[in-house]
Amino acid sequence: MMIYTITLNPAIDRVIHIDGELKRGRNNTVSNTAFDIGGKGTHISVVLSALGQPNIAAGMVGENRKDELIALLREKQVESAFYVVPGQTVRENFVITDDSQKGSYMITHAGPVLKKEDLEGFAKNFIKRCNPGDIVAVAGNPPKTTRPEEYEWVLRKIKETGVQLVVDASGPYLKAAIQAEPDLVKPNQFEFAELMQLEINSIEDCIAAYQKSELSKIPYFIVSFGKDGSLLFYNNLVYKVTPPDVHTVNDTGCGDAFVGGLVYGMSCKHDVRKMLKFATAISASKAMQATSSGFDMKEAGEIEQSVKFEYIEKTGRNCNAI
Repeated sequence: MMIYTITLNPAIDRVIHIDGELKRGRNNTVSNTAFDIGGKGTHISVVLSALGQPNIAAGMVGENRKDELIALLREKQVESAFYVVPGQTVRENFVITDDSQKGSYMITHAGPVLKKEDLEGFAKNFIKRCNPGDIVAVAGNPPKTTRPEEYEWVLRKIKETGVQLVVDASGPYLKAAIQAEPDLVKPNQFEFAELMQLEINSIEDCIAAYQKSELSKIPYFIVSFGKDGSLLFYNNLVYKVTPPDVHTVNDTGCGDAFVGGLVYGMSCKHDVRKMLKFATAISASKAMQATSSGFDMKEAGEIEQSVKFEYIEKTGRNCNAI
């Protein structure tokens, strides 16, 4: 069994730290600048490699600056196998952190223009690697020039190989992904609200919206609420997991770290309690790091002991905290 991550619009993150709190209309002094891996799928690969789980980071990259991205992945022991798009450039994002502990600011470039033949070339090349039972995590949206139906086509071609398909996408791409019937989908609260075209302000809202949907065809459907935890809809049951409070330095990549933990749990055939608690601990540890990717293994192990896991009745009432 092999795990593949797919990032259709990877990036190089320029992480900039500001002394004090970032404010408009004043000179904000940079105390440190570093480069890190950008892109949801690549972040998942970093988590898996840190856990000792063999995986390959795949996807599509522009020919310009691809060597920089691949070098950053190698630094974190991630093997890659990207489909190169001629004439395009790997985008650069800016992640700005300060001393306020309020999270990071993210400024992103749109990324390359992908033609239909680029996507077809990638899909046909990638599915040659896939075997039944492999896990493929497709994370992050493609460039905005990609039509949702083209994205869905790529997912369907991958799913047809018999792999376990994990998807983390948003907007019209999340809607398209649902049509491909992945094995695990993880929108956040706001992405789920957009998908359902409803306001989701509470656990009760989330459960009620799910019950009105046809999402039960997705075996693992997880809605994340950031530092407030996540809900898992699985096997006609609802579970809630809540992390302890942590010292937040850079919350960029926390959702990706969470998905990385989930994929690791799937590969190890962990039960839902173990899978969710461990993934939540990894995500919380990521928030405490200055970088865009990575986490502290010892820290995550300690945090896991304080993660709260509960069964939630379909009425939204909490019970059976574990």
